[in-house]
Amino acid sequence: MSFLGLFGASDRNAGNRTQEYADWYEYLEKYEENEEIRKEQYAEAKKQYKTDIANNEANLRQTEKDRIQQYEAEVEIQNYQFENAERAFNKSVEQADTQKEFNKIAQAAALMEQDAKKADDLLGVMFDENDTLLEHSYASTGLKVDRNNKLVQASFQEARNTAKFTGDMGFFEIERRKTRSESQVETQKAIIEGMKAAGAVRARGNAGRSSAKSALAVMAESGALRASIANGLMYAEQGIDLNIAQLKDMLILDQTMVMASRYAAENEFNLKDSKLEASLATDKMKLSASRDSIKLRDSIVRQNIFNARRQADIAAEAQVMLEPERMPAILDPREYYKEYDNPETEDYVELLRRPEIQPFPDYEAAPQLDYEEDFHYSRGREDAAMSNFGDALKIGGMAATAIGGIASIGAMGAVAGAGGSVSSGVFGITAAGAKTFGTIGASLTNLSSSFYPSYSR
Repeated sequence: MSFLGLFGASDRNAGNRTQEYADWYEYLEKYEENEEIRKEQYAEAKKQYKTDIANNEANLRQTEKDRIQQYEAEVEIQNYQFENAERAFNKSVEQADTQKEFNKIAQAAALMEQDAKKADDLLGVMFDENDTLLEHSYASTGLKVDRNNKLVQASFQEARNTAKFTGDMGFFEIERRKTRSESQVETQKAIIEGMKAAGAVRARGNAGRSSAKSALAVMAESGALRASIANGLMYAEQGIDLNIAQLKDMLILDQTMVMASRYAAENEFNLKDSKLEASLATDKMKLSASRDSIKLRDSIVRQNIFNARRQADIAAEAQVMLEPERMPAILDPREYYKEYDNPETEDYVELLRRPEIQPFPDYEAAPQLDYEEDFHYSRGREDAAMSNFGDALKIGGMAATAIGGIASIGAMGAVAGAGGSVSSGVFGITAAGAKTFGTIGASLTNLSSSFYPSYSR
């Protein structure tokens, strides 16, 4: 345990050792985190590596397949061209002998073909005309049916409106009769009650003015009650009249809407029917123009057949085609690149050189520091024995300095004696001796600092 910062080398060494362990564990934690990240990056890079290899092989195979297909297509085109040229040559040789007779037969065949073509065209126009008429008839019938349906719907709506109006009118008439009947019953009850009250007044046998007043009061009450019943009946009659007026207005509105529906159905029918008639007229014009065009084209084709016959007769004896020759053979890529083919791959032919694929390197962990080499003694150590000796020297120096200081204070108060001698101060030390003690204390203190060696790895 240190005292005033002295003799604490062992404690400082222990603290350094503890901090070195803390540094080591912190480094291990960060190292593990970095390793997890590096492993994820390695796995992703390896996956991308395999994907790139597969994509490159797929691209190479597609290129090889395209080259083989291109070669086969070019060979087929070349064979086709040669066969056509050979057929043309044979045909020209044959025409050299029998061209004129053949031209006659060809002319007859061309005219027959043209007759068939003309008949087919006219037949097509006829079918188009029949289709047009059928479509017009179908559309026209559909318009009529649609109009009739809408008119029937309007009639049904009108009947529903009329029936509803009749029912509502009957209901309000019943309500009117019911109200009048109830009013009559209430009026009769009021009259009877008034008669009963008047009879009761007369039965009491009162005479004079009081009896007359009582009778008048009974009559007034009965009259007020009957007036109230009459007013209620009047208001009920007005309400029923208002409802009946609304029903009549609604009937007029419904009849107007039904009439508008009928007009709309008729107008829509007339508009669409006019459109159909105009379309039919246009189609007939097109069909007529098509027939005229077929006739004109037929005359032009027949004239061309006649001109071709004349031209063929003139050129028959002088024109003989050259005998065709095959073009140079197209190089087969499977033969040209056979040195690159891998005999082990039987399902396809390798035409292109494959790149040399280097194996993906195995994962290697990052170099890890060693505790003994990199952390142990990384914060240094002190020599405890030498440090303690230096602390002892420091204490001696501090004591000497203190003695010198105290002695010098005492020497300041000393008086010189006879013969010039100076009396001693505290501890019998003169001023010169106090100075010497101070010098010794400073030297010991400076010397103690050289006994604190420390070392690290």
